[in-house]
Amino acid sequence: MHSPFTNPPRRLGSLRNVQYRRVYPGIAESVSAARRHLEEAARGSGLSADVIDTALVCLSELATNAVTHAIGDRPRPRFVVVVAVRGTRQRWLRVEVHDPDASVRPAFPSKEKAADLLLDIDPDNLSGRGMAMVATMADRTGVEALDHVWGKIVWLELKLHEHEYGGRRPGVQEEAAVVVRGVSAT
Repeated sequence: MHSPFTNPPRRLGSLRNVQYRRVYPGIAESVSAARRHLEEAARGSGLSADVIDTALVCLSELATNAVTHAIGDRPRPRFVVVVAVRGTRQRWLRVEVHDPDASVRPAFPSKEKAADLLLDIDPDNLSGRGMAMVATMADRTGVEALDHVWGKIVWLELKLHEHEYGGRRPGVQEEAAVVVRGVSAT
């Protein structure tokens, strides 16, 4: 039987057409499993340690948000993580969390507002800072509804610099990873 906690993830491979996709049960333990699996998959990919660390923190926040706010009491609750290196002239590491609830749409503040929010948060309050943290760490963020299929995608992108992908420029056949859209809810 397939278990998201025991089966090792496939490696991300080279930075040419990178894609990683995995389905997790909508429970708190899945957040650390998703983070661990991404870290294992990113080893040897050519991504810098800083990019990997940032992606791991951001993935943790997006997955926690999905489990806490979007999964609810659904039967067979789950979320999907998709990670891809995309772009032709400029390379981006894109991290997506797909969840079943299109009605719960997190709002990402601007970088400036996010920094102010993080400075003003009550240190005794353990929640309420995730989207602000992601907004300050990521280069781009967003939410997309999956109108005809299943819920939404909450995503972020980290800009890759030449030294973070070995200076390789993708060729015609290496343009961009195709990120899976329309994940089945069954």
